[in-house]
Amino acid sequence: MLSAWDEMLCHQLPATMDHVHTDNPEWTERIYISVYNVRDKDTILGVGVGQYPNKNVQDGFVTVWRRGKQYNFRASRQLRPRIEEVKIGPLSVEVIEGLRRLRVRLADNPSSLRLDLEWTATMNPHEEEHDFRESGGKTVQDISRFDQAGRAQGILEIDGARIALDQEGWWGHRDRSWGTRRPLRTDASDTKRTSFAPFLFSWSVAQFREYALHWRFVERAPGKYSYFSGEKVSPFGVPHDPEWLLDRTEQDFRWDPSGPVQTLAGGDILLFFKNGERRQVSFATHQPRWHLKGGGYGGYRGWYHGDNKGEYYCEHEVWDLDDPATRAEASTLSDHLIEWRCGDDTGFGIMEYGVGPGYYKYKEIQHQPTF
Repeated sequence: MLSAWDEMLCHQLPATMDHVHTDNPEWTERIYISVYNVRDKDTILGVGVGQYPNKNVQDGFVTVWRRGKQYNFRASRQLRPRIEEVKIGPLSVEVIEGLRRLRVRLADNPSSLRLDLEWTATMNPHEEEHDFRESGGKTVQDISRFDQAGRAQGILEIDGARIALDQEGWWGHRDRSWGTRRPLRTDASDTKRTSFAPFLFSWSVAQFREYALHWRFVERAPGKYSYFSGEKVSPFGVPHDPEWLLDRTEQDFRWDPSGPVQTLAGGDILLFFKNGERRQVSFATHQPRWHLKGGGYGGYRGWYHGDNKGEYYCEHEVWDLDDPATRAEASTLSDHLIEWRCGDDTGFGIMEYGVGPGYYKYKEIQHQPTF
């Protein structure tokens, strides 16, 4: 099927741009943005769009944690014939300037959320190590991804309240990924739920005034990783220095074991870089924490990313996260607002985390759900 994209000099296959190199239904292209109030530390929001050419689906979400409640909006549409539009009903994402500026809008819809923001990169992107995994001789994960720190400005509306976002007070990050993605199934009603081997997972963005730190790893045993990527990046436009790629980490996390889900309180991470430099980073968590299940990650009440819900479909709800049962259903996987310290520098960002049962540390929280 021809589209406006086919006018561009970017083909990789002898096919139109609505085709990818595989017919695997799990091939996904995803936009992901997280923005947080570092001034008042009372709000964090997430936006995502996924495109599934082999399922003929584009879906997305906006979710906002504010003062103990999480507001979720999810939507889905059939992809074709409008494959060149990143738009699902009222939700749209526009690339204003590649690797630099994005605009995200959530127009009038049945939920109490409205959004119009512009995200601007402050730092160079971190191009992650290619994520390739096999199981039983079958490729189960084959993903490229980059991460980037930035700032946001615009307007957020919740329950009629209008909140102005400015770049000094609203920091954030994004990632872009594409490839074959292993399904994550954590919906409590699912009989085929994902089982987890021993591991510590950490995906973190630590943005400071003059640099940012990125890392994503899955550690199975001390210093033994099934996936590892990280880098110290410079402000946008400064030449890239590959010597600041991350080589390994050592970490000591502190947990709050009292709740229904795994919850970090703080910790320390020692970062070792390929150029021989090292950085000691300490952190403390703040209350804002948007749970990714509100955006459909892992499935929510029978709806999974990429499911064909028809020509157009949306749903929404508000979670009271003071309720332990709601927090248990929301589960562990989240963007948790973090305040970082590295020497004399203070910064902000997030960590996504989880500990699989049997990992050699942190036994006190392994009875709680991993993701």
